[in-house]
Amino acid sequence: MYYLRRITITVVSVVVLYFAVVALYRHLNPNTRKSAEEREDARWIATSEYWLDRQACRWLSICGLAHYHPDPAAISWGNQKRTGKTQEPLVLDGDDYVKYIDWKDIAGGGNRLRPGDWDGDGRVLKDVPQYVLDHAPLIHLYSKEQFWPSDMAEHLMHTAPYRHHTPMGMNNSQHTVYNLHELNEKESWRNLFMQSKNDVETRPEWLGSAYNKPMPYDDDDGEGKKSETNQHTQFSAEKSPWYEKEPWYDPLGPNKPKKAEPLSSETFRAPEPLHRPSRLEIRSKRRRSPAVKYPSGYSPAPVVLIMVDKGDGIVDAFWFYFYNYNLGTTVLNIRFGNHVGDWEHSLVRFHNGVPKAVFFSAHSGGLAYAYHAVEKGRGPGREGRPVLYSAYGSHAMYATPGKHPYVLPFGLLADVTDKGPLWDPSLNYLAYHFNTSITHDQDARSLSTQEMHDKLQPAASNPLAPMGWFWYLGHWGDKFYELADLRQWRFAGQYHYVNGPLGPRFKNLGRSKVCQSRGSCTILESIAEGRKKSWVGRRKR
Repeated sequence: MYYLRRITITVVSVVVLYFAVVALYRHLNPNTRKSAEEREDARWIATSEYWLDRQACRWLSICGLAHYHPDPAAISWGNQKRTGKTQEPLVLDGDDYVKYIDWKDIAGGGNRLRPGDWDGDGRVLKDVPQYVLDHAPLIHLYSKEQFWPSDMAEHLMHTAPYRHHTPMGMNNSQHTVYNLHELNEKESWRNLFMQSKNDVETRPEWLGSAYNKPMPYDDDDGEGKKSETNQHTQFSAEKSPWYEKEPWYDPLGPNKPKKAEPLSSETFRAPEPLHRPSRLEIRSKRRRSPAVKYPSGYSPAPVVLIMVDKGDGIVDAFWFYFYNYNLGTTVLNIRFGNHVGDWEHSLVRFHNGVPKAVFFSAHSGGLAYAYHAVEKGRGPGREGRPVLYSAYGSHAMYATPGKHPYVLPFGLLADVTDKGPLWDPSLNYLAYHFNTSITHDQDARSLSTQEMHDKLQPAASNPLAPMGWFWYLGHWGDKFYELADLRQWRFAGQYHYVNGPLGPRFKNLGRSKVCQSRGSCTILESIAEGRKKSWVGRRKR
């Protein structure tokens, strides 16, 4: 009888704790809108063939309990061999080269710029302002990262268009970075997914993109140490922060221009660009000639730089970082939030060429800092540039190394960052100028589906850069797996696998304030302020 009471008390305590955590999560999570996964809840639960599983899922939100298995970031080579699903590295030689789209060498494609497609003279391409490159971010990737920066073009080679879970029967030439937007005509954006051709749980080589790990720095200054001034700057507490009175804070605020001036056709003069080896050169030479020296901080995976002129001297420089895979976070050793494809971004806002603020994206929200407050790089070519930290697996962006809890108390749900390999995105990027309506106090997701007369133009430094990928409205990864799929489960309302993300067009590029989504936008004045912030109070898109 004694043991029966103890077992009963234990079971009741676990159930009470479980529901307490679920209730606390729902209370603290600032996102009040149902996710795409939640909107399909009834259909998703019905995919399970087991009555008990469906009832536990419907009433207790414990779904696919029998499916649970450890989900490590990497699996051993021996395990890969036993599954029979190892993948040979992608080596491109001779005739194989023409099957691969390389950023520097392949021209043409869908949605090309034509004279008259741009405000002003569409035949005049503008270059990247030098001040944008002088203040380009530096990224510390996590030292034990398993999913490194990736190349959009290669990602599309290993994925295929799906309508929900149904293949659309298209070959690789029909979905490249140049013509991907043509899929919009075949299916609604809500139903479009680029699904992996491999089982992601076998961890195929392309998924981790280890060959894109940045080249190491030889000097010790690449650690991006904080300056003393950044650590001890004090500011007076005012009811209305000083920055809200500055013209760069909100172009649509009081006494600000209501409409951005059209981008001028002035061509910026920039110094001779540094030679950036193509992805093909890097990968082949790494294997054949290990002694070849490449620029420190260089990654063969190109980032995307999108510049948006907001008028009145205000320019936003968006840096987008793409990864083939997002590894979710663990709670009590249970992993949630995996998805194929991952877009992260940072934003540097300039006023008359002077950097004023930096936005760090994290889990569909993020924090904004005054430019002077964030850590700066040290060493040749890195002085004065903002240093960002990419979280392990999720690639969320933070201003400091360490542990970053969000939503749940006691650090149950947290990202982790450290001073791992330093990545310099300015060494390999695709640059574009984007003209769009400025949006004030709007929601990024809803804005992205509106019909707006947006225009995209490649920078003069890469006039043949592809543009079809930008206009693609679908998801960059798999649709979240059915409950019947042995890879899927859901506990406390959190899915093991979620939908792949939407692209940069959905990141509210026309935002008036620095923050991504609607609501207040606080510009943090010090790193210390950022350490006190959790996901509580952050707005999601």
